[in-house]
Amino acid sequence: MQTDVKTFTFAQTRVLVQEELGASATATADLDLGCYVWPCAIALATFLSQQPQLVASKAVVELGAGTALPGLLAAKLGAASVRLTDKCIADLVPAARSIALNQLDPARIHTATLAWGWPISRDWTCDVVLAADCFYEPDDFEDAVATIARLLALNPTCKAYVAYQLRSVQHTLQPYLARWRLQATQLATATPELENVYLIRISSATAGA
Repeated sequence: MQTDVKTFTFAQTRVLVQEELGASATATADLDLGCYVWPCAIALATFLSQQPQLVASKAVVELGAGTALPGLLAAKLGAASVRLTDKCIADLVPAARSIALNQLDPARIHTATLAWGWPISRDWTCDVVLAADCFYEPDDFEDAVATIARLLALNPTCKAYVAYQLRSVQHTLQPYLARWRLQATQLATATPELENVYLIRISSATAGA
């Protein structure tokens, strides 16, 4: 499989990311979704670069990290700890390689498996949850929202920052957010050129927004 190291610069912060592409990045059959930097990751990372206080000195968990651009940037913006998560160890290979590429301290940033929709142990403490393009397959929507809800339930002051691309008006997040008693606030995006990409902040409906 072809590999490619890309450099992303946000203000004065540079992040290196290793992609693994098939013959065509636009051909679904040739593309491992977690091995490519999707527009939502760029949108979320750009937002964090403009709001570094959201992650500075915070415990951060990134869901469905893939190449982990937002999580890597969070570490460089001063997060106290970052856990880059995905559904299985194999899916975490790009994130692990990108940690090494950026020469980040493994005591502050590491990978961990976290299967969506399953119960979460109490040791998953965090202040911030990041999720970029975790809402790609409609069949995953419920499990992804459930995982966010469970992390927020364990950490009542935690907020989730989510970037997602609306691919069909028939598949939206609202029903799942309501079912899991979550509230969402739409945030301004600094990347209007990314079509149908939205940023939202999610919190428990019983907590302050």
